[in-house]
Amino acid sequence: MTLSLATPLSAPSPRPFRVPKPSRALMWALGFVNRWCLLRGYFRVEQLDLPRADRERLKMAVNEDTAAFIAPNHPEFGLDWMIDKELSTIVAPRVASWAAHEIVRSAPKFWSRNNLVANNGGDAAAEYSVRWALGGHGVLMHPEGMVHWTANTVHPLFNGLAELAMEAARRAAAEQNGRRVFVVPIVWKLRYTEDVSEALQADMARIERELGLASGENRTIADRFHTLQENLLARQMTQFGFDAGSVCALDFFARQEVFRGWLVSDLQSRHAVEPADSVERTIHRIRRAIEGKQRAGKSGRDAGLTADARKAREAERLGGFSRASYATQSLSQEQIAESLKRIRAALMRRGIRNILQNYLPLAYGRRVAHVRVPEPIVVNGMRASGDSEERDRYAQDITEQTRARMQLKLDAINREIEGMAAGFSCANPFR
Repeated sequence: MTLSLATPLSAPSPRPFRVPKPSRALMWALGFVNRWCLLRGYFRVEQLDLPRADRERLKMAVNEDTAAFIAPNHPEFGLDWMIDKELSTIVAPRVASWAAHEIVRSAPKFWSRNNLVANNGGDAAAEYSVRWALGGHGVLMHPEGMVHWTANTVHPLFNGLAELAMEAARRAAAEQNGRRVFVVPIVWKLRYTEDVSEALQADMARIERELGLASGENRTIADRFHTLQENLLARQMTQFGFDAGSVCALDFFARQEVFRGWLVSDLQSRHAVEPADSVERTIHRIRRAIEGKQRAGKSGRDAGLTADARKAREAERLGGFSRASYATQSLSQEQIAESLKRIRAALMRRGIRNILQNYLPLAYGRRVAHVRVPEPIVVNGMRASGDSEERDRYAQDITEQTRARMQLKLDAINREIEGMAAGFSCANPFR
């Protein structure tokens, strides 16, 4: 699946970058298969709600006369690539998409023909992307850094996409070719069109059994979900040796936050990383430090590093179910669904069924994908050509603008569909 550029553009690649060799015919054929077999079939997306004004905004910024860097949000793993593919068939059928290097490595020739760019490609990948965008074909990259798969929140973005767009704008200005460079935010939100409580109940039962949690059978959806989260938090605290009694007087989110902070502090005592502007980025840097030590050692199976990697993953998991995203007045079935999928992806990773379910998560019912295109950002070639300090400021400015426009448009979608979603929502037991 497409992911963010999580490292600086100058970061070295552990393997030589393989330049993609896109096949126009294969990419066209996959667009057809994606629409009718995957989106409408497996993922049960019955409608792509893309209003005319948003479609025109997308076409204005992404065409053969522009250099476009497309920045979608990341509400659901698996379906992300399918939505991206559908949108690209409208405006950029040969778009280059940044992807996790593990995905590209799984079938390098196939993904090369689909124009996937491995996200560990370093300067070579960045150079290819800039040239491809300046050729009028478009480049797509999910800029969210710490992806928690939350449909209502756009998480902090990395600067990588902004830096690519700035380099393209600098070259366009130097060549005076008149080509405009855009960063094109896109947001989408899934909504179930039917009551999926029965499917949610069945999935919670599977999670309870596999993780050894008490059964919540005969409870309402909201009560069962609340109990599952409580039991899961207690289980994780016990497994990692945290004293749950020390936080028993706090509410759920506060207990979870203290536990998360304890994990991070413990990891920082052994893995020194540069200070970050958020807990999420600190955890990301710790994970990279641990992975680097595992690669550098004679064996990646060092027990201490393996245990620390588990702690880092748990700290990352805990950030997904946050007060900011889930202490809402009501709890929708979409919120419950995305939370269950995150639990499965983080803690149920063994067995072919779990592997397939995590790689291509099944839908709990029929859905609509509401897609909106915020106003694209025109990248200024003069500012992109400034000194290093000015370029850093400009990259941050573009990144902040992109996130702000994405969140505002996402909030607008939620207001628009509030009445339709309310019929399947319930009072939130976490408030």
